[in-house]
Amino acid sequence: MKRPTVRLAATLVVLLPLLAQTACTRSPTPANSGDPSTSPQLVTDIPLPSGAGIDQDRSLILSDRDRWTGRVVMVLTNSANDMTNFYQTQMPNFGWQPMMSITSETSILTYLRGDRAATVQIERRSVLGSIVTITVAPRQSDATASSGGGSDYSAPAPRSAPAERIRSEPLPPPTSRR
Repeated sequence: MKRPTVRLAATLVVLLPLLAQTACTRSPTPANSGDPSTSPQLVTDIPLPSGAGIDQDRSLILSDRDRWTGRVVMVLTNSANDMTNFYQTQMPNFGWQPMMSITSETSILTYLRGDRAATVQIERRSVLGSIVTITVAPRQSDATASSGGGSDYSAPAPRSAPAERIRSEPLPPPTSRR
């Protein structure tokens, strides 16, 4: 009876480090892989650079295809300037209307499409390439914006100030720049 136990223990000693190493090394999932059975493209309504991999540990995609909400993070070898130009050119091709852009060390591009908003954040990497984070969420309606965000939550008054002297006013809705 001792012989099978020794074999099992020896097998585990060899396999456990291999399993641990495999579990700890995750490579990004190719976003535009040609074989959908091995890596399905989860989102289809935003442009993804050729060969881009989605960082599964930092991404969160709720739903799929054209009606998703969440965050897609990609670590790319392309420069931040190239990625900024790529998204400024390609997002309108996917039906996204540009609303705002800030280009600097970290560039922020904001787009609207129907009832959804997208923010593209492009950061320079210290060594090579860039990190692109795309966040897509339902667009805040004008009614929600004018009512103070639609939340019933009100922050507690600071202990040093009497409650009757603290007031809260909703911000006016943003004006369009058309």
